[in-house]
Amino acid sequence: MCRLPCGTVLASWQELPTPGARVRCASAVGVTESATPLGLLKAVLDPLRLSVLAESVIGPISIERISERFDVPRKDVARAVGDLRSAGLLDDDGTINRSALAEIGRSLPQEHPDLGTPVEGPWTEEEANTLGRFFAGGRLVEIPSSARKRRLVLERIAQEFEPGERYAERDVNFRIQLIHADYAAIRRYMVEEGFMDRADGAYWRTGGRYEAPDASGSTRDEHLAALTTEREDVVLHPYVWSMMDDLIAVADDERIPTYMGDQFATPYTREAAEEWLEIATSSDPPLQYAIYVDNAFAGGLGAFLFKAENAGVAEIGWWLGPEYWGRGITTAAVRALIDELFDNRGLMRLWAPVMHPNKGSARVAEKVGMTLEGVAPSHYLKHDIRYDQLNYGITRNQWSTR
Repeated sequence: MCRLPCGTVLASWQELPTPGARVRCASAVGVTESATPLGLLKAVLDPLRLSVLAESVIGPISIERISERFDVPRKDVARAVGDLRSAGLLDDDGTINRSALAEIGRSLPQEHPDLGTPVEGPWTEEEANTLGRFFAGGRLVEIPSSARKRRLVLERIAQEFEPGERYAERDVNFRIQLIHADYAAIRRYMVEEGFMDRADGAYWRTGGRYEAPDASGSTRDEHLAALTTEREDVVLHPYVWSMMDDLIAVADDERIPTYMGDQFATPYTREAAEEWLEIATSSDPPLQYAIYVDNAFAGGLGAFLFKAENAGVAEIGWWLGPEYWGRGITTAAVRALIDELFDNRGLMRLWAPVMHPNKGSARVAEKVGMTLEGVAPSHYLKHDIRYDQLNYGITRNQWSTR
């Protein structure tokens, strides 16, 4: 006896069964228009094809296994598999094509009465409005194609996970599914964009702001802890979005990136500042800091963590507005950052690459106790000239015994 859920699925897109009529289990309806959402939907609306598709979610399908499980002739299963492949719903390896499935979802009429409503949280007004275009009733309606907007959406999803807690993969999947059906894609994006990390089957949150009001009702974003330095006039403040105008005013100086990598934009536009602040504000606890001198924005420094087999290692870097050069400000700031990374973040080793002509940064690295560990010849191409890279490094033990 056929064990497919025949009573609940139409055999054809255009046919409604009359009362008491049997709905066919075999793939009797040819798949046409497969390139269109309607064609994809036709391919799904058959009990056997739907069952094959459900099996493909678990892993590569087996015609023999499906035939035995649902008591259906193997030739009918093979035909259903062929139809689904022709429609593009199954990949060649027998697994589901999630992109095609998403096309079906997008083709169906959907009403989102609250779409466009600003999303509450630790966001600027512009961010809240942007999120409102993608979330409705707490559900993510669409994964943005824009990298900038997608990062903002992922940061919103990161709020579903508590910092410091570890989650099994099934728990991560469950929480994401409450927001969007394609939990696998969202989970992958979360890891790739640095909002989550994973090891030994466990996941934990590694980035994103979260709302934690204090007694006055202010959010954590307004009260991130600053790092003091050996100088009273130099303080390191975690980046926040309200620093944007000051950041642009200081960073938009062509002298700063003379011997830096091309990732430091010139001219330093508002778009460049937005891209940087998205990165700089995504870590919790913070890894990127603005350097303030006498309460004025003067530059920046921070760390980028390595992962996997290089866990516990970070690359550090810094920059300073030209009017502050030659006053020992960067040296004091870098010492404070290294103290924080070794003493409070548990890192074991720090690395600082310096372009060879950048004598100022080389002096800073040496003054704080870093050792020149090697030279990478002709590593940089800048101004149509090849420059060596000086690799400075220091370990926690070297720092503590300096």
